[in-house]
Amino acid sequence: MMERRSPFDESSRKDVLGLVLFLLQNGVRLGKDEYSWKLIDGKFVETPEGIRFGLKGVGMLAETFLSQIHFAGLDLRGKTVVTAGAYIGDTPLYFSHYGAKVYAFEPSPVSFKIAEENLSLNPSLRDRVTLRNWAIGLDGEVDFPLEEDSGGTSIFERTNSTVKVRSVSISTILKEFDLKDPYLLDLDVKGAEYYVVNDLGISNFEVLRIEYSPYLVEGATLDHLISKVREKGFKKVRVFKHNCLKFDLRDHGTLHAEK
Repeated sequence: MMERRSPFDESSRKDVLGLVLFLLQNGVRLGKDEYSWKLIDGKFVETPEGIRFGLKGVGMLAETFLSQIHFAGLDLRGKTVVTAGAYIGDTPLYFSHYGAKVYAFEPSPVSFKIAEENLSLNPSLRDRVTLRNWAIGLDGEVDFPLEEDSGGTSIFERTNSTVKVRSVSISTILKEFDLKDPYLLDLDVKGAEYYVVNDLGISNFEVLRIEYSPYLVEGATLDHLISKVREKGFKKVRVFKHNCLKFDLRDHGTLHAEK
């Protein structure tokens, strides 16, 4: 009798444990019906939307695909989205699923590579995504922390291992990609949002979504962020807690703003 080998081995052990924790912590059951998450060949997960991901970094998919904190409308066809802090490709794939043309930026070379792999798993969405290994903030270069998991990494944190990556402003993005009528600016840039809100380029967007972390930046406050957003023409502002981390809203959360 031929021995049947499990698709899980020592090399994938950490990723499999990450998947198990994701399922247990979020009450997710794998299945085959319309609203179930699916495990494909022991190597990929598929969301209820039909979007596939490798197992690396699946724990972070809860914010995007369970809590839906990036939701910006059921029909984004014809709309342009700029998303920064693209991590493993979850946000660009999420927005492209709803029809948007997406420009996505991820400074970590580790996460960028995983994002490229995840985009390749979704060929029907890949063509609507432009992905670059850049940081967002000021024009120039930054020393970005080089870590295996960059989900919470910030240029404002001290670390011994870094890699130089290109950093661009929102105004530069609009110019280089010739974006005339952008719809949504989605930021998860771990403190660099306090650079971005000084950029006149953000006034070209209709909607802002900013995951803010003033505790990372000396002297930064939520009130300052809101005042800068209002200066750029965004009159309707909502602040909310988007995950289970024990942060007061003054220290960490999400800001959603519209004109």
